Amino acid sequence: MKIEIIPIYEKLEEYVAELEKGKQDAETLWEQYAIAPYWQTLCQYALMDLSERKPVPIKDSAVLKSQLDLLHNIELDQLQTEFEKIASLLPNYDDDTITVALYPITDENTTVKERQNGVVGTALFGNLIIQINPLCADFEKWIPYVFTHEYHHTVWGNYWFVLHGGALNNRFIDSLLIDGEADSFALSLYPKLRPAWLFDMSKKTEKRLWNDIYSKLVLKTDVDYCHYMFGEENETIPWCAGYTIGYRIVQSYLTSHKESSFHELVEKRPEEILNESGYFSVV
Repeated sequence: MKIEIIPIYEKLEEYVAELEKGKQDAETLWEQYAIAPYWQTLCQYALMDLSERKPVPIKDSAVLKSQLDLLHNIELDQLQTEFEKIASLLPNYDDDTITVALYPITDENTTVKERQNGVVGTALFGNLIIQINPLCADFEKWIPYVFTHEYHHTVWGNYWFVLHGGALNNRFIDSLLIDGEADSFALSLYPKLRPAWLFDMSKKTEKRLWNDIYSKLVLKTDVDYCHYMFGEENETIPWCAGYTIGYRIVQSYLTSHKESSFHELVEKRPEEILNESGYFSVV
């Protein structure tokens, strides 16, 4: 399988120049220079419109120029080697090229800046976008982690939706465990990293959430995905609660199934992983 990296940040100088002229709005220019030339390639395998996943315009040209200066220091050859090594550890179910677009992300996105180490990813039915704020400390060590997480999504999605379309019932447990497995795979390769969305929740909060809310939702199909995966800024559903619980279910399963590979985990139905995880006794 071939992995092709497109460093979009290397192609944004003209966007910055036009933005500083002030003759056109940022949205129009961003679409022209940052989106349109690449979007068809990035979405070539998609089964639906993914316009809501487009990276948003960066409107502060001074900040963007500072970001671009730092992004140019990324060693793309090293990153290519790392991505290929990751993919070799969890081979996909086809040989399609995976395109990975590297975009800058606005410094105004405080969630990514303060909680996600400056790096966030999006899967596009096979291809990937990784958005980077190089103004964050140690951002470079998080790029392979985010790639690993999103690459796992392509493997999982390929298995369940391409090879076995319709085999799942679109239950909430599917959403919890696709991310629980992706983070488990990523942390198995980068165990020294500590993603806040996995480790900030206390056991007391986890137990409350599971017993009062999530245990009642896992087998349902009409769940508010954004609310229960990403949470809200209140005490009821903390930030990224679904990611935390999904990860801890998978970790509970792996604790009692040490012989399981990540490929075997991909091919196991999410509800079976839950039922065999022992998670009920953990919480």
